[in-house]
Amino acid sequence: MFEPPNASFNVDQRRQLARLASHHFLNTASLIAETVNSDLITALTFLTISRANVRELVEDGVGVRDFAALEAVPPDDLRRAVSVYAVARELGIPYETVRRHARKLRNTGVVEMGPEGLTIPRSVYGAPGQIQAVAENWGLVRAFVSDANRLGVVAAGPHVTPSRDVRRQAVRLSIGFFLDNLAVLGRGLEQDALSALVFLAIGRGNLGHLAHDAEARSAYVGLAAIPPDEVRRPVSVYAVAKGLNLPYETTRRYGIRLVEQGWAERSASGALIIPASVVARPSLIQGVIELAEATQAYLAQMIELGVPVDPA
Repeated sequence: MFEPPNASFNVDQRRQLARLASHHFLNTASLIAETVNSDLITALTFLTISRANVRELVEDGVGVRDFAALEAVPPDDLRRAVSVYAVARELGIPYETVRRHARKLRNTGVVEMGPEGLTIPRSVYGAPGQIQAVAENWGLVRAFVSDANRLGVVAAGPHVTPSRDVRRQAVRLSIGFFLDNLAVLGRGLEQDALSALVFLAIGRGNLGHLAHDAEARSAYVGLAAIPPDEVRRPVSVYAVAKGLNLPYETTRRYGIRLVEQGWAERSASGALIIPASVVARPSLIQGVIELAEATQAYLAQMIELGVPVDPA
């Protein structure tokens, strides 16, 4: 059960938390796709391989201490290879699809295939584009934590700039948060990770205008406060594709699947909308509860790590 972290958080803000996390997920997905200069499925494959290679290392106390800074990239001999099958299972994407995208990454030199599976060599992370990507992702993390503080869904408390560089560790934790909760949403929808991102992008397009209306935003913060259909604005397939850095035809295909399976509807113009009746389904309500809990824990972890919080 979600519990507010202290007495100042006595108002149910779970839907607000989930919405904030979804926005962060979509920004992260777009950034990673740009970084690997490819489509979103390739980007998700890259992220999952990257996380698996150093998962054990960075969860260990010594690893966190030694490899937290931007320039502190773990050496190749400490990386653990991961199979295509394991990547496909984690993403909920067909094996052949992941194998194809892993091959694309191998052809561009950012992934290597060895006897035990796939690894991303240390040299890749030292490239200027990758260093810049971590810096930009760090900016997304800071904005996420600061937005949560500004909206009153996390308490920053007294805070000072961290005494050491924790940028790479913060980004690793951000990617883990992203992948883990994308999988949770995918299970709730009984869809793969890419379908989950398309679903989130449609939802953001439907309600994105509320972010600029403080009164409307404050009306839909709690678990039971589901925005009605009259405030939802249909979003075009083109806008969803552009926001996710996905090919139009791929996005259209995933949109059709979501409509056919009852997760979304089409307007008279062919634009997409997720109606309130879908959002109110038990599986999605449970998803909001789980995402709110995970988001609160993640935000607290970021503050403890030393991520600076901009003034509210």
